[in-house]
Amino acid sequence: MKQDEVLDTLLGYQVQRADLLMTGDARQVLEPHGLTPAKLTALLLIRANPGCDQTALGRALSVNRSSAMKLVNSLVARELIERRPGRDLRTNALHLLPRAEERLGVVLDDLRGSDARMSERLTASEKATLRTLLRKLGPGRARRASA
Repeated sequence: MKQDEVLDTLLGYQVQRADLLMTGDARQVLEPHGLTPAKLTALLLIRANPGCDQTALGRALSVNRSSAMKLVNSLVARELIERRPGRDLRTNALHLLPRAEERLGVVLDDLRGSDARMSERLTASEKATLRTLLRKLGPGRARRASA
């Protein structure tokens, strides 16, 4: 289908289109492992922040408390993470279990393959530039001043 030329000028639209394609391929790669992009991201965040609590994980994933709880419950049920007593009685500390550590290597290898396939038309230099530019658009970017 012919695309309106205005869409080619909208950066957000182009980023979203690329994201849809790459996320779709990533989902196909993760599905045999019983993971979604959100679950994999949660595992990687917990690995990088052992002992983090569910609230901090939810904030990092930009999901509400209920969604964070469902995600954590799912990972606990699959014996990938465990809850341990937290800093106080109101929180639990989240930790990866050895099974998750073992599986992450294979999962990440598969995901890197997806990433390589989806970006094969870019040179190494273009990939590095794209990563730098996307970081500028991501979290921590300057916020628009309120009028």
